[in-house]
Amino acid sequence: MIRFPSVPQPEESQGMSAMSDVVFLLLIFFIVTMSSYAEMTLLETNLPTASGAASTDVELQNSVKIELTAGGQYVINGTSQAPENLRRLLSRYARLMPDAEFLLQCEPEAKHHQLVTLLSEFAKHKLKNLKLLKAE
Repeated sequence: MIRFPSVPQPEESQGMSAMSDVVFLLLIFFIVTMSSYAEMTLLETNLPTASGAASTDVELQNSVKIELTAGGQYVINGTSQAPENLRRLLSRYARLMPDAEFLLQCEPEAKHHQLVTLLSEFAKHKLKNLKLLKAE
Protein backbone atom coordinates (compact mmCIF):
# COMPACT_ATOMS: atom_id res chain seq x y z
CA MET A 1 0.00 0.00 0.00
CA ILE A 2 1.13 3.49 -0.85
CA ARG A 3 1.10 6.09 1.82
CA PHE A 4 0.31 9.61 0.87
CA PRO A 5 1.93 12.38 2.81
CA SER A 6 -0.50 14.12 5.13
CA VAL A 7 -1.55 17.65 4.26
CA PRO A 8 -0.89 20.11 7.09
CA GLN A 9 -4.06 21.66 8.57
CA PRO A 10 -4.38 25.49 8.34
CA GLU A 11 -4.00 27.36 11.58
CA GLU A 12 -7.12 28.91 13.16
CA SER A 13 -5.33 32.17 13.99
CA GLN A 14 -5.66 33.37 10.39
CA GLY A 15 -9.45 33.29 10.68
CA MET A 16 -9.38 35.41 13.83
CA SER A 17 -7.14 38.07 12.29
CA ALA A 18 -9.67 38.59 9.49
CA MET A 19 -12.43 38.87 12.10
CA SER A 20 -10.52 41.50 14.06
CA ASP A 21 -9.99 43.52 10.84
CA VAL A 22 -13.74 43.51 10.20
CA VAL A 23 -14.45 44.57 13.79
CA PHE A 24 -12.04 47.51 13.56
CA LEU A 25 -13.50 48.58 10.20
CA LEU A 26 -17.00 48.55 11.68
CA LEU A 27 -15.79 50.51 14.69
CA ILE A 28 -14.26 53.18 12.45
CA PHE A 29 -17.43 53.31 10.34
CA PHE A 30 -19.66 53.89 13.38
CA ILE A 31 -17.36 56.53 14.84
CA VAL A 32 -17.32 58.49 11.57
CA THR A 33 -21.09 58.29 11.07
CA MET A 34 -21.85 59.31 14.67
CA SER A 35 -19.64 62.38 14.46
CA SER A 36 -21.49 63.61 11.37
CA TYR A 37 -24.81 62.79 13.06
CA ALA A 38 -23.84 64.91 16.05
CA GLU A 39 -22.94 67.81 13.74
CA MET A 40 -26.26 67.50 11.93
CA THR A 41 -28.25 67.63 15.17
CA LEU A 42 -26.47 70.85 16.19
CA LEU A 43 -27.60 72.65 13.05
CA GLU A 44 -30.47 75.04 13.60
CA THR A 45 -33.16 74.48 11.02
CA ASN A 46 -36.15 76.65 10.24
CA LEU A 47 -38.90 74.53 8.79
CA PRO A 48 -41.74 76.23 6.91
CA THR A 49 -45.12 76.46 8.57
CA ALA A 50 -48.54 76.08 7.03
CA SER A 51 -49.43 79.29 5.23
CA GLY A 52 -53.14 79.01 6.03
CA ALA A 53 -52.74 78.97 9.82
CA ALA A 54 -51.98 82.16 11.72
CA SER A 55 -48.71 81.97 13.59
CA THR A 56 -48.85 82.68 17.32
CA ASP A 57 -45.07 82.59 17.83
CA VAL A 58 -42.70 85.30 16.75
CA GLU A 59 -39.06 84.39 16.10
CA LEU A 60 -36.48 86.10 18.24
CA GLN A 61 -34.77 88.90 16.36
CA ASN A 62 -32.39 91.68 17.29
CA SER A 63 -35.02 94.32 16.55
CA VAL A 64 -38.75 93.94 17.17
CA LYS A 65 -41.41 96.42 16.12
CA ILE A 66 -44.51 96.47 18.31
CA GLU A 67 -47.47 98.55 17.21
CA LEU A 68 -50.36 99.44 19.48
CA THR A 69 -53.59 99.90 17.52
CA ALA A 70 -56.56 102.07 18.44
CA GLY A 71 -58.53 98.90 19.21
CA GLY A 72 -55.98 97.85 21.82
CA GLN A 73 -54.40 95.08 19.78
CA TYR A 74 -50.70 94.41 19.49
CA VAL A 75 -49.09 94.03 16.07
CA ILE A 76 -45.65 92.44 16.40
CA ASN A 77 -43.52 92.65 13.26
CA GLY A 78 -46.66 92.97 11.13
CA THR A 79 -48.58 90.09 12.79
CA SER A 80 -51.50 90.75 15.11
CA GLN A 81 -51.00 89.04 18.48
CA ALA A 82 -52.98 88.54 21.68
CA PRO A 83 -51.70 90.16 24.91
CA GLU A 84 -50.82 86.70 26.31
CA ASN A 85 -48.54 86.06 23.34
CA LEU A 86 -46.85 89.42 23.92
CA ARG A 87 -46.14 88.53 27.56
CA ARG A 88 -44.74 85.15 26.51
CA LEU A 89 -42.57 86.84 23.86
CA LEU A 90 -41.22 89.36 26.36
CA SER A 91 -40.34 86.63 28.85
CA ARG A 92 -38.48 84.73 26.09
CA TYR A 93 -36.55 87.89 25.20
CA ALA A 94 -35.75 88.53 28.86
CA ARG A 95 -34.23 85.04 29.13
CA LEU A 96 -32.53 84.70 25.74
CA MET A 97 -31.83 88.17 24.31
CA PRO A 98 -32.10 90.87 26.99
CA ASP A 99 -30.22 93.40 24.82
CA ALA A 100 -32.70 93.26 21.91
CA GLU A 101 -34.10 96.51 20.58
CA PHE A 102 -37.85 97.14 20.81
CA LEU A 103 -39.46 99.74 18.57
CA LEU A 104 -42.82 100.89 19.96
CA GLN A 105 -45.33 102.69 17.80
CA CYS A 106 -48.80 103.77 18.89
CA GLU A 107 -51.62 104.95 16.70
CA PRO A 108 -52.83 108.45 17.68
CA GLU A 109 -56.24 107.03 18.62
CA ALA A 110 -54.75 104.45 21.03
CA LYS A 111 -55.60 104.96 24.68
CA HIS A 112 -52.92 106.24 27.01
CA HIS A 113 -53.33 103.45 29.58
CA GLN A 114 -52.62 100.82 26.92
CA LEU A 115 -49.17 102.31 26.31
CA VAL A 116 -48.53 102.54 30.05
CA THR A 117 -49.57 98.87 30.41
CA LEU A 118 -47.19 97.91 27.61
CA LEU A 119 -44.35 99.84 29.21
CA SER A 120 -45.04 98.18 32.58
CA GLU A 121 -44.74 94.76 30.89
CA PHE A 122 -41.28 95.77 29.67
CA ALA A 123 -40.39 96.92 33.19
CA LYS A 124 -41.57 93.59 34.70
CA HIS A 125 -39.26 91.68 32.38
CA LYS A 126 -36.40 94.20 32.89
CA LEU A 127 -36.12 94.99 29.18
CA LYS A 128 -34.64 98.45 28.76
CA ASN A 129 -33.73 98.94 25.10
CA LEU A 130 -36.95 100.69 24.00
CA LYS A 131 -37.44 103.28 21.31
CA LEU A 132 -40.67 105.14 20.64
CA LEU A 133 -41.52 105.77 17.01
CA LYS A 134 -43.64 108.58 15.64
CA ALA A 135 -47.02 107.47 14.32
CA GLU A 136 -47.24 107.43 10.54
